[in-house]
Amino acid sequence: MGKQFIKIAAVYFALGALLNMIIGVSGDYSLSSVQSHIHLLGWTALGMIGLVYIAFPALSVTALARAHFWLHNIGLPLLVLAIAGKTYGVPDIGILIIIGWVLLAAGVVLFMVNVWDKLR
Repeated sequence: MGKQFIKIAAVYFALGALLNMIIGVSGDYSLSSVQSHIHLLGWTALGMIGLVYIAFPALSVTALARAHFWLHNIGLPLLVLAIAGKTYGVPDIGILIIIGWVLLAAGVVLFMVNVWDKLR
């Protein structure tokens, strides 16, 4: 799972950098929070988790690691798209922000449980 986390982190890094370029060139900083979430929760967090899984391979072969991967990578895109929608006035999108955060938090909790259970 470590390699998968690092690969998807690289995708988030590229997306965040692309969005950062668009923000900078356009001068419209309304999506800065979206870009920040992509970089922090995508590139930084998932890259570090990937390195943890490579350093401690027993963590990466669990169902918890796989579930975390999918919860995080469904929750984060949903979250950032919903934040962007809210920024541009899409009505009734708040529930998608909540769902995105719940999925992300659930994934992070699974990561924590995995670490505490397997690192002895």
